[in-house]
Amino acid sequence: MLVFLHGILDKIHYLFFELIFVAAFGKIFGLPDLVDRFFPSSKLKGPINIQTVEGVLPVKTSIAVPNSDISTSTLTRTAVGSVVESVTLKNARPIADMPTTTATTTTTTSLSGDIKITSTNNIDKSLEVGPYAKELAEMEKKFMDYINNDKIWEKVYEDTSIKAPKGSDSEGWIQVFQYKSRPMCYKIIAHMSNTAAVTFDTLCELERRLEWDPMCVEARVLEEVAQHPGATVQYVRTKAVWPTASRDTVVLGTVKDLGSKGLFMVNSSIEYESMPERTKEKIVRMETTVAGHLITPTEDGTSCRLVQVVDADLKGWIPEKVIQMVSTKAVPDGLRAINALIPKVTPYSESKVLIKVAQALKEADLKRSKIDRQELRDMDPEEEELVPDIDAKNGRGGDMLVPSKNDSVSTHTLRRQRSLEEDISLSNLSDRLKVVETEIENERQARKRSGRQQSFEKSSKGGNTSRALEKTKTTNVFQNFWEGIKENLSHTFASKANKIIVAVIVVAVLGSSIAKLKRR
Repeated sequence: MLVFLHGILDKIHYLFFELIFVAAFGKIFGLPDLVDRFFPSSKLKGPINIQTVEGVLPVKTSIAVPNSDISTSTLTRTAVGSVVESVTLKNARPIADMPTTTATTTTTTSLSGDIKITSTNNIDKSLEVGPYAKELAEMEKKFMDYINNDKIWEKVYEDTSIKAPKGSDSEGWIQVFQYKSRPMCYKIIAHMSNTAAVTFDTLCELERRLEWDPMCVEARVLEEVAQHPGATVQYVRTKAVWPTASRDTVVLGTVKDLGSKGLFMVNSSIEYESMPERTKEKIVRMETTVAGHLITPTEDGTSCRLVQVVDADLKGWIPEKVIQMVSTKAVPDGLRAINALIPKVTPYSESKVLIKVAQALKEADLKRSKIDRQELRDMDPEEEELVPDIDAKNGRGGDMLVPSKNDSVSTHTLRRQRSLEEDISLSNLSDRLKVVETEIENERQARKRSGRQQSFEKSSKGGNTSRALEKTKTTNVFQNFWEGIKENLSHTFASKANKIIVAVIVVAVLGSSIAKLKRR
């Protein structure tokens, strides 16, 4: 009897030890709170208190492509985009590539299948240095590395309930491939029953994500990046699949319009101060290394082919059965839900999302143009007359490109030189020198009177600044005049004697003025 009781006590002690272990270390393994499971009424109601926790940098996964003939762009200019989502446990995206008038690079991409995409990316230098520019370029390259490397993928699921369109490389309309060395890294290929533009816009509507993503319970835009029209920072939270906890992620995304070849979207996790980890709610912050879609139209244009890639680190402990459920059930269910939504939309060929972003990009370009024009005017007051003159000569209105600063400075310098060349000759040189001397004396007197008045209003610092500006103006007057004399000497006088005579005249006439300036 005693032995029996001792055995029962040992089992009870072992059970208590397991419960204590789960309670103490459940968070480490990503286990949900049992109190929330069994006593849902005890959950706090009202606003959520978010605890600030220092975040962890996302995993920087880089897939090498050995012996590959693929050429991918390492830096692209992203300007069109919006919210783009991924059909698995997360993701929502934005931005696209729009033509500009600057440098051009060409990207040739070989896709799984027989599709070749050649895109021309016009790089806008003003966007390369904006916030998130480096992250946007890196995520695009990672995505294309996954797309172009067929050797790393192994098929784990295929839905043959619906036959794939003729000419495709598969029987089923959905195929799921897994990258074995990374448990939560998948490539999905599906044939969608509407145009590429309709499918793309449906995926970009963040508020509709809950309609087609069975794993998503919350999705919203946190920020629209002003420097990259169409770029957004988004928050996505997935539901908990027992015994795992709910996951969330903060992602930055970009989209591109590849013209007749299709539409491209990609996103990746970033650190975002205003959305820290929600540790008090037992939500685990997962890291989306890269996730996105490549949507290409079919030959007749009435349907499209979608290639999706998801590479994520879910953090914590995830049972293998949960991972299998995501790859073989959650992802296909999401695609089926999308395919049930898009046939209800009237087909169209141009993405409404990209059109809006293109308009925003155009407005940003106009704004930058106005800023550049104002900078030119601030640099040289005569610039206000330069632009209208050029427009009139070319017969163009205000839509022409603004001349560069270097061109504008050269034009003004040339105008001044020509003006001086026309005014200075042997017959009027003496008169011209006297006029210049008079102008200098008048300016000196005017500055003297102005200085007296300003001395009562400005501090010593302000006075020093004013005197520095006056000195600069005087120096410019002498510099322009002397440049004109040198130009006149080089073209008008042939003999050395004449040059000496003119130099003596210049020194004699300007000697007193130069001495005064030195004393000042």
